[in-house]
Amino acid sequence: MRSIAFLSPDFLANPWPRYAHFREEQPVWWSDEIRMFCVFRHRDIRACLTGPDYTVEYPFRVSRQVFGETLLDLDGPRHTRLRRPLAGLLLGRRDNVAFRAAAEERARTAVAALRPGTVLDMVSGPARAVPLTATATFLGIPTERHDWLLHTVEYLVSHLDGSSGDFARASALRAELEEYLVGLMSTGAPRRSMLGEVHTWVRDGEITTAEAVGLATLTLAAGFETSTGLISNTLHCLARHPEHAAAAAGDSGRLRSFLKETLRWEPPQHDTVRFARRDTTLAGVRIPAGSALKLVLASGNRDAEVFDHAEEFRPDRSTHGSLTFGHGSHSCLGTHIALDVAEAFIGALLARFPGLRAVDDPMPPITGSTFRRPQALRMRLGPKGES
Repeated sequence: MRSIAFLSPDFLANPWPRYAHFREEQPVWWSDEIRMFCVFRHRDIRACLTGPDYTVEYPFRVSRQVFGETLLDLDGPRHTRLRRPLAGLLLGRRDNVAFRAAAEERARTAVAALRPGTVLDMVSGPARAVPLTATATFLGIPTERHDWLLHTVEYLVSHLDGSSGDFARASALRAELEEYLVGLMSTGAPRRSMLGEVHTWVRDGEITTAEAVGLATLTLAAGFETSTGLISNTLHCLARHPEHAAAAAGDSGRLRSFLKETLRWEPPQHDTVRFARRDTTLAGVRIPAGSALKLVLASGNRDAEVFDHAEEFRPDRSTHGSLTFGHGSHSCLGTHIALDVAEAFIGALLARFPGLRAVDDPMPPITGSTFRRPQALRMRLGPKGES
């Protein structure tokens, strides 16, 4: 029987053959290494995301230890009470326009600062800075705090897959971030910013201060990690598929399709977690109450039952059914945030540097455990035809 060593270099660099094997042979598999049931097939993952036998609530969940209690950790009436106003804020037309404007302004500024002819590591440079600053601007955090915020959020996010162990420092940074957000909400957040809106909910008694901080930190973390991974992975895919890169340059519709296919084919987040509320059965496997389940969203995204030629990168396909942003009551409210940031930055980058290409051959692989992106991606900034 095959198994998965989740932290082995081979798996971190290329999990796809293992995913394919388990989808076909053992769609629900117990891992002694991580003490979880791993779920690989699209229909079984959806059942866990929507079924009453499974919950997100677990007091020792890593995300809860790092960021405190957020929407990710709640089910039932309290989850609904917090999600409803956040959905109105993130999905409302006015705030959609405001966020896209912030993303486009930050993208233009970042691209304008790049010098033609230079070689730049996109991952350590604009791919990490643009998403955080765009999200921070939307929240109402002043520009002079963006560098501090970037390093703080980046350090906290690095603990989410459990591979980093300095939780004492992470706890101290979280406390510092929470204190700053509380102070900004009460004294200095622009009224029409996200923090300004959230503060009115606190003032009107709709949510508590702790819940407001949870919404803000969740938005920061998701806006940073998902968008950074999407930008990095999309640039990696553009370099691997130059025939599609030319079509995406200058065509926002095609670029959007390219981004959505990247989210399906090389998603920045590969899995999420659920817990069994009661004894149940999944794909013929008995799941005892209290068991943890690792839902391998990325494996579901390459399930041939859902997508034709699922292992192939095809940006002209429909990505309906992609599990990257979840499904059901916990589907991600910030889908458009990640897409808007990535489209704004990559669109501006390709418009100014249509000859953009990777320098290293082979390129550094997309790697990681739960969160996956290349650790570096050096690209030459030059017009088409420049060597």
